[in-house]
Amino acid sequence: MSEDRLVRPLSLTLKGPGKTMEQTLLSPKKQEIVEIVLPCVEITIHIERRIQRTVIRGGEGDDLLDEGSESAIYDVVSSASVSEYKSLMELFRGGQPHIIDPFDEKDVKVAFKSVEYSASNGMLKMVLIEDVD
Repeated sequence: MSEDRLVRPLSLTLKGPGKTMEQTLLSPKKQEIVEIVLPCVEITIHIERRIQRTVIRGGEGDDLLDEGSESAIYDVVSSASVSEYKSLMELFRGGQPHIIDPFDEKDVKVAFKSVEYSASNGMLKMVLIEDVD
């Protein structure tokens, strides 16, 4: 078995524009860039390929057409303080966030699908979907 099979310690870096600051009508809108590094219990990535299948009646077998890959889905389980959760909510309600993919260390544009936070134990669960241009 390879030594690098398990990536430890797991962490996820999220960054992007936060919620727009309240301004007067005449002042320009200012967005603060928020960056958060969350220690993670688990990060799971799920990627599928789009396959079109045509069944040919009377012929032999079927015809498969590979249409490319779907967007990656990241399931993240982390622990966060209330202040980290508030910073995360600024990203959630702000603009388009980016993450540093913990597996290949590339900058990936994502969209939040869901966020679940438990204040009693600090457990944070998120589902992020890769936003492919």
